[in-house]
Amino acid sequence: MEKLELREFIYILLKGKWIIILITILAILISGLISYFLIEPEYKTFTTLMVGKLKDYDTKDIEYQDILINQKLVSTYGEIAKSRLVSREVINNLNLNMTYEEIKKKVEVSLVKDTEIIKINVTDTNPFLATKIANETAKVFKESVTKIIQIENIQIIDKALVPSNPISPKPLFNMSISAVLGIMVSILIVFLLEYFDNTLKTPEDVEKYLSIPILGMIPLIENVCREDRKIIVYENPKSPVSEAYRTLRTNIKFSNIDKKIKVIVITSPSSGEGKSTTAVNLATTMAQNGKKVLLIDSDLRKPTIHKHFKISNDKGLISCLLEDIDYERIIFSTVISGFDVLTSGRVPPNPSELMDSKKMRGFINSVKKEYDLVIIDTPPVGMVTDATVLSTVTDGVLLVFETGETIIKVSQNAKNLLDKVKANVLGVVLNKIPVKEGYYKYYYNNYYYQED
Repeated sequence: MEKLELREFIYILLKGKWIIILITILAILISGLISYFLIEPEYKTFTTLMVGKLKDYDTKDIEYQDILINQKLVSTYGEIAKSRLVSREVINNLNLNMTYEEIKKKVEVSLVKDTEIIKINVTDTNPFLATKIANETAKVFKESVTKIIQIENIQIIDKALVPSNPISPKPLFNMSISAVLGIMVSILIVFLLEYFDNTLKTPEDVEKYLSIPILGMIPLIENVCREDRKIIVYENPKSPVSEAYRTLRTNIKFSNIDKKIKVIVITSPSSGEGKSTTAVNLATTMAQNGKKVLLIDSDLRKPTIHKHFKISNDKGLISCLLEDIDYERIIFSTVISGFDVLTSGRVPPNPSELMDSKKMRGFINSVKKEYDLVIIDTPPVGMVTDATVLSTVTDGVLLVFETGETIIKVSQNAKNLLDKVKANVLGVVLNKIPVKEGYYKYYYNNYYYQED
């Protein structure tokens, strides 16, 4: 992954916040479930013994050499305490149903450094059994040493007591560790998803992979289903979405200062990215700005413009091309002064051939004489040839990409198709930006701050 700025790092985390939250909560719940219900608690107790000085009847003083001898005896006695001899006798005395290997796992003999003390630790799921084994091991060990060495120089200092609290599991500790691990793993997942995400998400992505300028960033229109198509710039002119379309209008105006833009093709790499909605709202803002505008639906296979205006699609562009009907007879004049709409009409058997016909070129030449601006909604450029064909007889192409959905490779293929026919690509509209998410809010606000 490329070097990230701190702000980008933060906004990637914000984008994946629900992944982080859910994985962390899941890790805590699983850890708690295992700790409280699936792992049997273990208890630990211990007894301590002291190896006394060897009896020396010639002197009453304890010399340094005596201390060293006693410490060596401690090491020797430690091995005896762990021996098979002691363990088997403990098993027999307590009538335990376990093997030497099993009791060996429960009993741990340790030597307290620089002392003459031996500590016998016993761990078991039964606190009472652990106490019995510890005390019995100390007793048997003391007796065994007396028999083997013939010297009674071991004293039991502390007997084992019944433990009241388990040493494991530690639910709160385990859940805390799980929370930390959950956060770390979820952050790793978020960044891996970001790394392997092959969609266009930001203006930087568009500039990096396509080298095309961003002309507009349109927020996601929330709570609107596909069937309930609205002309947002007309119905809610003060909304952020409407303001974004007005910014798009301004940017298009200044994108080609040396060349007058009269006919614009609006397309996208694939379906469902919002090109038709963009065409409708852009045409509306242009008309609201005093231009005489004609919006044409040339998406003959999947027309939708008529649905936005809730009008019939029986007659339209196809009628003009195949039936020689004058477009002025069948255009729909909207409530906005100077804004007309020409629907597609019924689907013909040969849409691509019609778009590449002399009649279509002649039709475009005739309507652009009557209007200040003609906007043509075409099929996706990556699916059929209609958009590339029309791009050669128009003044510019506007590409619409859906934020976080348009695949980089698909968008590059769309651009390459337009480049091959030497189309004038005006720029890109990043559509459906979820600006309420912090990740996108940064890019959206930063874009408009730069515009201002």
